[in-house]
Amino acid sequence: MLVLACTGLLLSAASWAQAQDASAPRRTDVNTRIVGAGGVRQWIDCQGSGPMTVVVVPGLGTSASAWAKVADGFRRITRTCFYDRPGLGRSPARAHANEVVDAGVHAEELRELLRNAGEGGPYVALGHSYGGLIARAFARANGDEVKGVMLVESVDPASTSTSAYWSEAGHLIDMRRSRAATGGGPPLGSRALMIMGASLPDRDHLIGPTYGESAAAVRQWKAQQKGNARLSTNALWVEARSGHVVQQDNPRAVIEGLRELVAAVIDGSRLVCTPVWLQLQARC
Repeated sequence: MLVLACTGLLLSAASWAQAQDASAPRRTDVNTRIVGAGGVRQWIDCQGSGPMTVVVVPGLGTSASAWAKVADGFRRITRTCFYDRPGLGRSPARAHANEVVDAGVHAEELRELLRNAGEGGPYVALGHSYGGLIARAFARANGDEVKGVMLVESVDPASTSTSAYWSEAGHLIDMRRSRAATGGGPPLGSRALMIMGASLPDRDHLIGPTYGESAAAVRQWKAQQKGNARLSTNALWVEARSGHVVQQDNPRAVIEGLRELVAAVIDGSRLVCTPVWLQLQARC
C-alpha cells in the first residue's frame, strides 16, 4: 500500500536495555583511521554506541562521503562504521595495479578491516548498489554474526543484464564471481531484512541525468528489488521517492529504514508496513 514517510520511532528503552545487558561490552569511542588488513589498507570511521554495529558498504566507485546526509542519524541509532575501499576516498590504492577482484574479495577485506580495527559484532550489513553484493557476501561468509541486512537499491545477483566486468579504482570487478559470492542471495532464514528501492532507479538523483535504461529494464530492476523480500521470512520492501542514490535524495527514509531494522533485530519482532512511514515519501 502507499504510505507517506515520517519522522521516526525511538527504540523502546526496555528493549534497548535488554539488548545491552545480553551483549558484550560495546565500544563508544570515535575510531577513525587507516587500518591495514587482508593485504590492503582501508580508511574506517566508527562512531556511536549500541547493541550492534552497522557496517555501511558504499556503491561502485563511491566512498563514505556519499553517506554524509545519514551519518549522524545512523549514529544516533547504534554504532555505525563507514569505510572506503582501496583506492577510493581516503583509502590508499592497492599495491598492485590491474588486479581482478570481486564482491567476495571485498567482503573478506571488510571482515579483516573490522577485526583489525577492533570493531566486533554482532553486525547489520547495509549495502548500496554494488555494495549490496558485498553486503550479501559478507552476510553469507559471517553467518550468525550478521543479525540483519539492509539493501538499498542493491544489484541483484540473479541479474544477467550486467556486463562481465565492472571497473573501480583502476581494477576490474568480476561480476560472475561477485554473484557467486552471495550464494544466490544469500538465504537469510528469519533474520531481519530491509529492502529500500527507488521510485526512479534509472536516475542517479531525482533531478539528475538518467542512466539511459529502457522502460523494460527499469521494470525488471524494480521487480528484482521487491522480489528480494523472498530472501528472508522477516523482510520489508520499501520504495522511496528517489533516484538511485536514495541516501542522498531521501535520507530520512533511509534513516527510518535502519531504525526499524535495528528495532526488529533487538526485539525479535517482525518488520511490517505501519503508520510509522506516514509523512515520508515512500510506499511499502
